[in-house]
Amino acid sequence: MSWLNELYFTYENQYGVDNDCKTPLSPVAHMLAHAQIEITLDEMGSFAAARVLSKEEDITVIPVTESSAGRSSGIAPHPLCDNLPYLAGDFSQYCATEKEQKKAEEKFESYIKNLKQWLQSEHTHPKVQVIYRYIEKENVISDLVKAGIVELEQGVFAKKKVGGQPYEKAIVRFRILSDDIEDVPACWEDESLFASYAKYYMSQLSDKKDICYLTGEEQVISDNHPKGVVAATYGAKLISANDDQGYTYRGRFQNASQPYALGYEASQKIHSALTWLVKNQGESSGTQAKRTFVCWNPQGKKTPDIFDPFGLYEEDEKITVPDIGAYRNRLWKSLQGYANQFEEEDEIIMIGLEAATTGRLSITYYNEYMSRDFYERLLNWGETCNWWFMKFDTQKKAYFKIQTPIFQRIVECAYGNQKGKFIEADDRVVKEQVQRLMKCVYDRQPLPFDIVQALVNKASAPLSYTPVNRELVLSTACAMVVKYYYDKKLIEKGESNLMKLDLENRDRSYLFGRLLAVYERAERVTYDTGESRETNAIRLQSAFVNHPMQTWKVLEDAVGPYFQKLRPASREFYKKLISEITTLFSEEDQEVMNQGLKENYLLGYYLQRAEFKKKEQSAKEQKEENKDGEVTE
Repeated sequence: MSWLNELYFTYENQYGVDNDCKTPLSPVAHMLAHAQIEITLDEMGSFAAARVLSKEEDITVIPVTESSAGRSSGIAPHPLCDNLPYLAGDFSQYCATEKEQKKAEEKFESYIKNLKQWLQSEHTHPKVQVIYRYIEKENVISDLVKAGIVELEQGVFAKKKVGGQPYEKAIVRFRILSDDIEDVPACWEDESLFASYAKYYMSQLSDKKDICYLTGEEQVISDNHPKGVVAATYGAKLISANDDQGYTYRGRFQNASQPYALGYEASQKIHSALTWLVKNQGESSGTQAKRTFVCWNPQGKKTPDIFDPFGLYEEDEKITVPDIGAYRNRLWKSLQGYANQFEEEDEIIMIGLEAATTGRLSITYYNEYMSRDFYERLLNWGETCNWWFMKFDTQKKAYFKIQTPIFQRIVECAYGNQKGKFIEADDRVVKEQVQRLMKCVYDRQPLPFDIVQALVNKASAPLSYTPVNRELVLSTACAMVVKYYYDKKLIEKGESNLMKLDLENRDRSYLFGRLLAVYERAERVTYDTGESRETNAIRLQSAFVNHPMQTWKVLEDAVGPYFQKLRPASREFYKKLISEITTLFSEEDQEVMNQGLKENYLLGYYLQRAEFKKKEQSAKEQKEENKDGEVTE
């Protein structure tokens, strides 16, 4: 089934359902808008009060026409709630220029004419009658000035804003008071008003009918589809064919109706459903040039976060997992609450949206999954892509726990640079690479090696980062190296020693990684408490990766004086460890000792460091235990 069908069925399943969403699903012939001003009227159509709306309450369902929903320029009034120049008959009196005055007058004339037609139709509504009586008085601006919402300077509009918008772009919504009925629904919440307008507008549509390609029924065909699906690119349309000069159809079709014909009602439901999904469940990659992704079930069953499906990355709770088996059990538990809602035949849909231009919204990714396949793929990613990550408790004390890195962190670490305290990457890179990673997870595609290589290169340049970010990049790189090896079947899922130091591993790169960690540790332990300068191993790491044998000799000479500072027992320990590692090199390695290291050197490096930290922690705990057990007289 196509994305059009899935969105249509989503609307049919979800409209009118109390799903406790922050943004409502708009009815046919309506759209969601952010209103800045709320005007309250009494039953006689007289001004009662007005107030500025906060961003937490400004989402408003408003009636629209086909042309007003997709307007970008020209005059196309919304039927009821609109910008001040449309519904304020006295707006032109306070404009600074003659051109602005004329434009405002034209907008009001068009608005009041359309509102009167609705009022006089058989589908009129009491609230429409009240609002019309108020609007025809042409004193909206004067009332707002008296209420202190609009300010004037020398008889014209002051250059100020209301609700974050200039006066000419501020949208007004209405509330009607009633002495007879308590809790009268506001205009943007009144189902009877919605139904009244939908019937009126459907009766006004043109007689241009054709077979709707979606429903297969004869319907009034829509030529001007809604915009504003993604708020960040409000003007971009998902379906559009307004170029009649031959460019769009050249060599293919003669007019827009030949490639597709979509009924007005079907178009409204599809766009309303997608807009609703984006606002309530959409996740964006990037900060400015964004790509938006939505994951949903047409029946409304809850799905995990697309970018952080396990919800583990940002946890503050200190949970250290002793082995990978326990971590895998935890992954399953984190998904079980979602998976248990679904029947085997249920679907999960995923779509990616991006504005290719200011007027065009493109679908960059689309797929449909059976629920079982979806959760199996998620679990497989979590099981095969994880590593130890450094976290901080409430006392800012570091600890380590196993985690699966989230997509954006992977991309930032692979392609970004440190700016201030954070690692940032270009938005254009982020959105492309995040989508590639999503395909690795949800489409079960192998992890691209270029992402792994980029991470290894970044982790091999530790001087580019602060110590905290250095650890983040290193752990992320290790997680992706492990994932790459799983995909290439170089290791089997469930290996118990995967995240433990392998003392029998004779791989040249792995051994050199261990050696680098030993030299780093041997120098670091000679530093005074609080000394933060970098070790020679860290300074030379980039060269060590490319020419390990040559750099090893340089490193050995540089660290030699620090060995002399060690206590004899410690000196003997590190030299013995270096000897044990070097004896593991095979004879075949002698001919290629100075060739660049493979990506798995990071695993040996990380795990050897972790072994030192483990012994240090164990010794510290033993010391505290002995201290607590002392008997004093």
